[in-house]
Amino acid sequence: MRSFGIILQQTYLQAVRSKSYVWMTILLIFIGAFILAFPSLMEKFSDEEKAKNYVFIAKDDFQISQQQLDTFPSNHAFRLGNPSHFENYKEKIANNKLDGLFVLKNGSNPSSIQLDYYMEKDDPLLVQSMKAFVQNLYFQQIIAEKNIDPDAANMLSIQIEPTMQSLRDTDSNSFLMVYLLIGIMFLAITTYGNNVATAITSEKSSRIMEVMITKISPVPMMFGKILGIGLASLTQLFIFFASTILLARIEIFNIEEGSLADTLMNMLTVSYTIYFLLFFILGYFIYAALFAVIGSMASRPEELSSSTLPITIILMASLVVEMFFVIDHPEGATARITSYIPFTAPISLMVRIVNEVVSPLEIILSIGSMLVSIALFSLLAAKIYPKGVLKTDQRLTFGQLLKNH
Repeated sequence: MRSFGIILQQTYLQAVRSKSYVWMTILLIFIGAFILAFPSLMEKFSDEEKAKNYVFIAKDDFQISQQQLDTFPSNHAFRLGNPSHFENYKEKIANNKLDGLFVLKNGSNPSSIQLDYYMEKDDPLLVQSMKAFVQNLYFQQIIAEKNIDPDAANMLSIQIEPTMQSLRDTDSNSFLMVYLLIGIMFLAITTYGNNVATAITSEKSSRIMEVMITKISPVPMMFGKILGIGLASLTQLFIFFASTILLARIEIFNIEEGSLADTLMNMLTVSYTIYFLLFFILGYFIYAALFAVIGSMASRPEELSSSTLPITIILMASLVVEMFFVIDHPEGATARITSYIPFTAPISLMVRIVNEVVSPLEIILSIGSMLVSIALFSLLAAKIYPKGVLKTDQRLTFGQLLKNH
């Protein structure tokens, strides 16, 4: 037990002191800060947008005053133009002395109105806003001319706006946060799983393993490395969540209600955070045991990229399934099935919990299936690992490792 503690401590300290670990931790802190600061940054950039100058010309029977034009909701400047200076305005736009020109006139048939606009660069949002503004002015003009009751006219002109609603009580920001959490979990499992394989292969190639194996039995050594790197990953995730919550609590950034940052803070509840860390731990141990076996198979670190390819393919396939079949349909059959497959269960279960479409019994059964998988993979690793780490002269295959076991 003492030797296991030594390996655990050594592996943990070696992981947290590495430059890559420190830089990754700093990057995660900046990611959390960026999410919190994003609404304020967008507001700052939008406020600093340079105001532009536009000319509005009303031709034919249309009468619009400067006072009416001043009511147009925009940060840009609009002024009434003289129809006789039409060509001059176009020339100013071409010479970048004017940003745009709107011309309101009769359409090709008596029942139509035409709004022409001239710009070097199209601005669809501004054009749509101007269209709605002109329609409202024309509507008010007709009401006055025809002596129509305003209330009746407003009722007849009411707009029906189709809006797609979510089938679940989650907003678009929640989906973005689910993607973010899944991405963090996927990258962490991949990174730290690879770290397990790299640590084992590096010691094996340097012949340190031959010395260590005489003092410590292989199985405690393997689990010491897995747990040590796992604790390092939990430390990093804890720093990420803690720093993000701390930055939000001290109110350095202006977090608006309904923003991405507000959604993040609502999702970082005690229950969601515990679930996330629990599923990360389970997912990490599922893959870490496999990465340990792969690390014991390779004779040099250069061989790891090809040796870990099968696990990488499984990870990528699991991520594709989650992105295309689970996130958009957390209540579907695919999501339920993948909740019991060890390679996809951590992410599938997290998605279903966030969307509140999973029962407590399903959570218990899914966690149970992951624990059973971890036990089976650990037993397999415990049988294969000792033989693999002692073979330093050649790259091994699963067939060779399983032989005589």
